Amino acid sequence: MQAIEIKNMSFSYGNTKVFEQFNLNISAGKFISILGKNGSGKTTLVNILAGRLRYSGDILFFGKKYFKGLVAIFDDLDEYESDEKVLDLLGGFDDIALELEFNDVLDSEFNSLNLEKKKLVILGRALTLNPKILVIDNLFEGMNRNLKARIIKKLKKKSMTIINFSNDIEEALFADMVVIIGGGKVLLKGSKRKVFENVEFFEKNDLGRPFIVNLSDKLKFYDLIDKVYFDEKKLVDDLWE
Repeated sequence: MQAIEIKNMSFSYGNTKVFEQFNLNISAGKFISILGKNGSGKTTLVNILAGRLRYSGDILFFGKKYFKGLVAIFDDLDEYESDEKVLDLLGGFDDIALELEFNDVLDSEFNSLNLEKKKLVILGRALTLNPKILVIDNLFEGMNRNLKARIIKKLKKKSMTIINFSNDIEEALFADMVVIIGGGKVLLKGSKRKVFENVEFFEKNDLGRPFIVNLSDKLKFYDLIDKVYFDEKKLVDDLWE
């Protein structure tokens, strides 16, 4: 089942075209990473999906044009400023704070928190709305790597579709599907393996690949391994066998 179907969608800022006849299907219940260079339209697409911008074409959510089950977390954190205590912002859902590892700041005012804690609270508040589709715009940027991994793994266990727009190629290692956009269209789409093994595409478009993928290629060159890895622990374990 498709959570989102974007059909021949076009959007412009004045005379500047961002998307023209853009098409993309996103399967339900998956973790999708949408990547692209700065200026590729990632944030614009977030705002379109969230209903903040008017466009031409069609976007269907679970087959419907009007849908209330999508929650978006935006890159600009200034709009989340609040003097309220964290527990009040959560509406009493302190179990979410424990799950997302910010239960130590429940009695603190949101504006007093550091950036990492603010992002966790914003994510927790979004989860209290029980979304069917969660759209995230660069939420994990600057977050501790191990904490990021734990949080994303917890999110993936939930019954919802997650679309993670990011500037960090490493976050795509968690994805079920990777989409790279640019020039108003989908440049490449597929599983992690299909996308990241396409070396020619990344060289042609001057894009980097995750560290573990590049390392795998080097080790394959020396016949130390025979496939591309996406998990550093698995790679190390197999090398030591």
